[in-house]
Amino acid sequence: MDELNKLTYIVEAVDLTHDAFGVCKLEDGYTVFVEDFLKGEKAEIIVTERKSSYGFGKVLHYLEKSPYRVTPKCIHYYECGGCSLMHMDYDLQTAFKKYRVETTLKRQGLGQVPVKEMIGMANPYYYRNKIEIKFQNGEKGIEAGFFQAKSHKIVNLSECFIMSKRMLDVVILVKNIFNELKIPAFNEAANSGILRSAVIRETSKTKQLSLLLHTTDPLHDAKDVIIKKLTTKIPELIAIARTSATDPSSYALDPITIWHGPETILDSIGELQFAIGYRSFFQVNSIQTEKLYAKALEYAELTGKERVIDAYCGIGTIALTAASKAAKVFGIELIKSAVMDARKNAEINHITNAFFEVGEAETVIKKWNKYKFDVIFVDPPRKGCDKALLQAIDDMKIPRIVYISCDQATLARDLKILSDSGYVVKEVTPVDMFPQTTSVESVTLLTKKFSK
Repeated sequence: MDELNKLTYIVEAVDLTHDAFGVCKLEDGYTVFVEDFLKGEKAEIIVTERKSSYGFGKVLHYLEKSPYRVTPKCIHYYECGGCSLMHMDYDLQTAFKKYRVETTLKRQGLGQVPVKEMIGMANPYYYRNKIEIKFQNGEKGIEAGFFQAKSHKIVNLSECFIMSKRMLDVVILVKNIFNELKIPAFNEAANSGILRSAVIRETSKTKQLSLLLHTTDPLHDAKDVIIKKLTTKIPELIAIARTSATDPSSYALDPITIWHGPETILDSIGELQFAIGYRSFFQVNSIQTEKLYAKALEYAELTGKERVIDAYCGIGTIALTAASKAAKVFGIELIKSAVMDARKNAEINHITNAFFEVGEAETVIKKWNKYKFDVIFVDPPRKGCDKALLQAIDDMKIPRIVYISCDQATLARDLKILSDSGYVVKEVTPVDMFPQTTSVESVTLLTKKFSK
């Protein structure tokens, strides 16, 4: 046995880290972070890794369990790691995420900012409308699932409680068809094989499905058989395509070959419809997106007279949602195909006061500095806003900012910059877009403090 694992310790979890590890102290004051250890619980642990100022531990057995501990629904919980909060009662999950927002703001000197109660879900399961599945060759054929946390080992899924049940049916069917046809998964180490991954979407209202296969081979001979087997078993699967792209993200430029059905599927947010392409960015939790956007519009306080910017506009979901309540809306997006989708979505919804431009938000917005704008929505990627964009917003003296964030650390950093430049952070509302996980989405209102 490793020297680290010879000693055991009786400890109590006194706090939780941002990724929900229990925080405990050994008798000498040394801090240890322990997975699957809730605040208030007592357990006998071993230290599995020591660093100079902290270490990591593992529970051997619990001495006292939290009343908020629940049995995870999913049989893959302990090997997958994707739903890392499934051992928590859902009320505790939302309280923990609110606490994460509060502590992150406090570290940036913004502890006085009100953080509202989290907007949660009535049913915090089966909520994802998009998933990306990886494939590998196993002892009994192709296996399909998600990567284990911090690894490239795939968990071969037989159930999942965050994707819809019909999406899981597609996953299992794809795996079975490729096994039947003896088409192997791609092996990265050997640089051989064919089936890399798949992106599956499901619309929120009509429950129609789309499937994008990532393969190393065009599969000309097998294409028709694959299509027939898929659509016969799952008629809701109305759109199928393939690509040789190694990058499954919306930034990939490799061509997509349409195998079956339309290039886009239609989904809705509120009363609006959106054409969603195989690589389009669209919020993955449709139910919570409507609540998130409702809060964002509430913060914007639009009366129908405002000129609005939607930075990082994607396919135009926020811009077009705001358009009916504003005079004009201007969207900015780096991905050209997304801007084309945004313009198409404006046409679909007969919206004529929304305009979209391709480019980096911090570059495009500088061209507009001679115009007066009333509100700006920012919904940046995880890395947050570019400093040049924050400076441009301040230079243009835009009086109201509605900041939608998927990363609390970069949110707090950007709020601190804006606060130092004269904006008042009025309040933050967290929205649980990703139940059972540690991810936190939020919407923040800032207003410009003008000198008299």
